[in-house]
Amino acid sequence: MADNRLSETIKKVSYSSYHKLPSKGIFLYIKAVKDDKTVVLKALKEELRDRVLFCNVLKKEFEISKNLSHPNVVRYNDIIETDEYGLCIEQEYVDGITLKSYLLEGHIDDDKIAIVNQIASALEYIHGQGVIHRNLNTYNVLISTHDNVAKITDFSVLSVDALKPGSEAMRFIAPELKDETIAADALVDIYSLGVVIKSMGLTLAYSEHIKRCCAFKRSERYADVGEFLADFNKSGSSMSMPKISGGMVKVFGLVIILICIVIAVLCFKDTLSVEFGKINLSSLFSRDKVEASVDTLQVDKKPKIEARRDSFPITGKMAFLKTMKPALYKDLDGIFSKFDNKAMTVANKTKLNARIKAYYKGLIAANDTLDNEQRLALDNIFGNYVKAKKAALR
Repeated sequence: MADNRLSETIKKVSYSSYHKLPSKGIFLYIKAVKDDKTVVLKALKEELRDRVLFCNVLKKEFEISKNLSHPNVVRYNDIIETDEYGLCIEQEYVDGITLKSYLLEGHIDDDKIAIVNQIASALEYIHGQGVIHRNLNTYNVLISTHDNVAKITDFSVLSVDALKPGSEAMRFIAPELKDETIAADALVDIYSLGVVIKSMGLTLAYSEHIKRCCAFKRSERYADVGEFLADFNKSGSSMSMPKISGGMVKVFGLVIILICIVIAVLCFKDTLSVEFGKINLSSLFSRDKVEASVDTLQVDKKPKIEARRDSFPITGKMAFLKTMKPALYKDLDGIFSKFDNKAMTVANKTKLNARIKAYYKGLIAANDTLDNEQRLALDNIFGNYVKAKKAALR
């Protein structure tokens, strides 16, 4: 009866400036203009437009989505008919790209974390409205070009059987939804969220969050998105070592400044003192004898611990490590010395991680001419030493 009432209210609408967008599956997406306003029409592919089953899919998607109103959810305006494409859902137009395409651009981790929070906020909202997405993946999240706002779209009402077995979308779907042993609920979206985070390259820093989202046993997943958000944004919860941001530096002026700093350091390394936060990087280039041993770590009032030996020779283009390695140890010793006699509470761990992270950012900024192999070697030395020092504090 509900479908009949809906059919009676569907009106025929004319649009202008039709432009087909990249489409997938059984649907077409068309950018169009109505009353000087750009919208998107979601229609069925031509061979499916006369089939009642698929027309009902469009109607049902509109019914469950039409009342949703959230900054991170694409707005569903109306369900209409056009002469060109038959039955269509009229949606908000997002001037942007899919999350899949966004990730190919190489954005920094902080930007990705902001996207995760927006997606989770949208899921928390729709779950509160009694709506389950069922089809969350990197294609169904749109990122606006001008302000990086994420919006989820394409709520699924189809059976999983309608998806091609080899399609990429299948890997985002929870096991219980694939075999349809349990009716879809919030936990299937939480599973998909975990796969999305993994696809964003945040595996190292947020491995435990991903593991819990994607647990095969439903009882081991987050109970709801609110619990996930609290854990995901917990201060210091995900930082076992500094997170390394990937991607390109977007601001050209900043690149020029960093290059100038590196040139100045290399040219005037005996006299230049450059500070990032509270860490003095001039010691990285000091010719003075370094008190700390290169291969052995000494922590005050702690037994000696052996540093992990590196798997690469310090020769050739790695020769820069002969000077940098002992100086790096000395700088990190200075950071850790401030916490030697303090209980490693959550607050102190957070402060320590923040100082290590600030130092690391300064270190990389001052050495941005390193190639990938040199950067990997430096990262290994840095990470191994930080892990050893943290172990000695316990």
